[in-house]
Amino acid sequence: MIQSLILPFFLVFIHLSSFGQSIPEGGYHAPITIPLILSSNFGELRPNHFHMGVDFKTNNRIGYNLYSIDEGFVSRIKVSPYGYGKVVYIDHPNGVTSVYAHCSEFKGKVDSIVRLTQEREQDFAVEIFPRKGEISLKKGEVFALSGNTGSSTAPHLHFEIRDTKTEAALNPLVFGFDVADTRAPEIRGVKVYSLTKDGYRFPNKSTVRTATKGRSGYYVSGNKITIPANFCTESGGIGIAVDVIDRLNGAPNQCGLYGSILIVNGDTLFGQRTDRVPFESTRYVNSHKDFEEYSKNRKKYHKCFKTTHNSLPIYEYGGNGVIKCSPGDVLKIEYVGYDPKGNRSTLNFDIVVSAGEMNPEDGLGLDLSYLQPGYSLQLENENRQIQFGVETVYEPLKLDESTLDTEIGKASVPVQRAYTIKVKSSDEPDGKHYIEVITAKGRKRTMITAYQDGWYHAHSKYFGKYSLKRDLTSPTIATKNFKSSTTYTSSKKMTWKIGDAHTGIADYDLFIDGKWYLIEYESKGSFVTFNRPSGIKGSKEVKLVVVDKVGNKKEWVKVIDFR
Repeated sequence: MIQSLILPFFLVFIHLSSFGQSIPEGGYHAPITIPLILSSNFGELRPNHFHMGVDFKTNNRIGYNLYSIDEGFVSRIKVSPYGYGKVVYIDHPNGVTSVYAHCSEFKGKVDSIVRLTQEREQDFAVEIFPRKGEISLKKGEVFALSGNTGSSTAPHLHFEIRDTKTEAALNPLVFGFDVADTRAPEIRGVKVYSLTKDGYRFPNKSTVRTATKGRSGYYVSGNKITIPANFCTESGGIGIAVDVIDRLNGAPNQCGLYGSILIVNGDTLFGQRTDRVPFESTRYVNSHKDFEEYSKNRKKYHKCFKTTHNSLPIYEYGGNGVIKCSPGDVLKIEYVGYDPKGNRSTLNFDIVVSAGEMNPEDGLGLDLSYLQPGYSLQLENENRQIQFGVETVYEPLKLDESTLDTEIGKASVPVQRAYTIKVKSSDEPDGKHYIEVITAKGRKRTMITAYQDGWYHAHSKYFGKYSLKRDLTSPTIATKNFKSSTTYTSSKKMTWKIGDAHTGIADYDLFIDGKWYLIEYESKGSFVTFNRPSGIKGSKEVKLVVVDKVGNKKEWVKVIDFR
């Protein structure tokens, strides 16, 4: 057992060879030259995804220089009002790509190519793939400033390292950056489930205990958890999840778990190490975590088992973590949580299985009323067709066909792969139709439809109540930093608040005396800003045009004297 504990920590320091990349001689330059303090780390549990990089604090301000961590060339630049906002990708000779998101502005050749592209395409949102060597950077060269653009909620630098060939996200904290961390993970609770052999949870068969920190590690009350005999099945077993977080030096923020080991009766049964997450697999975070505990209580339960269809590459030791047990068994459990610096915490307890009868049901969802992760399924009537592909769900889900016309699945259940909704309608297609799905917390998700032979169809990654709707409402425009009655201004900046009630904003353009000018869209506050060039003076016709996703248009027109 000693070998089982030591080996993973040794691997923390040599795992770079498994990535196929090496740290350059002299190490990497820091992406930002203030103290590297994290607000979020790699692999942190998020809604529908893992956090795919690290977030460096920037003292709640924007405008810090961003530096290329090594020599390389800019391979991609994107500007968007959503997601990463203004972001730069740099390919390096050792096979990694560094990513710098939420920039406030670009510098040098990066800025020049973005402005030229925006002017040519007459669009704020652009994506550019410069030729190799077109924008070369030296190690430590400045190319942008830190910011708060896109879906960022506060000023910071979101920084990633990716495998250039596969584009999988790699953990930046194992690449030698000077991030102080002397704090061990914090274990807050443990949960035991009854499982099928495929790692699916039997409904209403779980028990939770609080974990407390002691002198020699964490413990649960009485150092044991007693479970009923009917948690056991002939071919299945039980599984464990641990509510665990980590914190790094310099900040109180809750960060994510890097690695763990589960030891049962002295044998290492299961482990995770979050070194690499492909973007195509990141939504499997909903299977890795206890989704219900996360969505209802914001608890960070990491499962020490996995389902058959969970394709995440973060798991170790080969098995699926299902623990075989029988009535009357006593299982000695040791859990170890650790971080990239080797700080670790342990939790030890016994699982006592009561005497009694095992669960006679050996599987879950074996009848045709269940949607299974491993199979496709189509439900239909004269007005609806619902088409589910393989891996639509993470665990078997019982469907109610009687509600098919108005509701699909359960709004509280996450979806892995999008399924197709088809609605029959006599409405003539005019490009204005969309399908609306109302999710668990009442949030409305809209999907623009396609039309074929009397059927409107769209793809959804959410379950819930749904309906076919038609959007005939134009977007809204209101002045923000000046009065709507303004006829003259000496301000260098003009801002409008824009919005749309149904399908969302698709485009926004500003014309002055008929000529297109760049405006920046800030989706968080739903406003667009025009930074006036010094050459614009005198009386001008200003026209702002906003279009939604089904083509409804709103125009704001006014003659303004620029002074």
